[in-house]
Amino acid sequence: MSLITLTNKLLKKITFCILVVFFTQSISAQSNQTDTICWYSKQITDGLNWKQAHTNLFDAPQNINVLEINLKKRLVTLVNDEETKYLTSEFASANKAIAAINAGFFDVKNGGSVTYIKVDGSLPSADTTKWKVTENLNGAFIIKKNRKFEIEKAGKYNDYTSNKKYDDVLVTGCLLIDEGKKVELNNSAFVTKRHPRTSLGIVDKNTVLLVTVDGRSEQAAGMSLEELTTFMQFIGCKEAINLDGGGSTTMWIGSDINSVVNNPSDNKQFDHGGERKVANALIVK
Repeated sequence: MSLITLTNKLLKKITFCILVVFFTQSISAQSNQTDTICWYSKQITDGLNWKQAHTNLFDAPQNINVLEINLKKRLVTLVNDEETKYLTSEFASANKAIAAINAGFFDVKNGGSVTYIKVDGSLPSADTTKWKVTENLNGAFIIKKNRKFEIEKAGKYNDYTSNKKYDDVLVTGCLLIDEGKKVELNNSAFVTKRHPRTSLGIVDKNTVLLVTVDGRSEQAAGMSLEELTTFMQFIGCKEAINLDGGGSTTMWIGSDINSVVNNPSDNKQFDHGGERKVANALIVK
């Protein structure tokens, strides 16, 4: 149920409020939690919609950005550099993207993915199969050559490498939602503490959501992975997985916006200037 509350004709902005009812136990109060999220919404182009909200959720301030992508009309793909790190916005601009988010975990000092990665059907020259699945890096997303997405428990590397139908593969985690059900999470600080988060969710075979949740500031608390899972379920995801977060969390949109739209935390300021250089990104074309 939505309510149009404000229209700014000059910027063609539409804000609408959605009553969010989580029929699940609250993380902190162990009771049902009800919040109202007022979204600013904009169609970037045909097949790509953006929603943004600065709201209170899980009894804390949250700053959330969501890209809704119609896979019939837009291509989503991984881009990667095994030697040089780039800003997410630089990855996007260099590949003529219309939107982008940061993607997988990487070696902050030396660059390169620290998990299995396959881009455009090929492994990088640095063999990423040596990285093992862990309790946190326990999932993978797959982009097939027909543009369809899959999210699953991390499988065997040889299966990913040899499958010619898989265009892009990234092992990441934690896996949050699998076949419509919440995945049991471990009790590590990575899971239970609130951090900035980047996430990928599948709503149906033609709809993918790219999500950033800001954190590490008074204006944005971030989410635990349990909270992120609950949120991803609320916005309609049947499958969901966590990507690299923290200071890496970034969403960039081109078109007439042409800027970072979330508030990356790497500069310890609640603004758009804290973008961190990363080793790979998910771009929309």
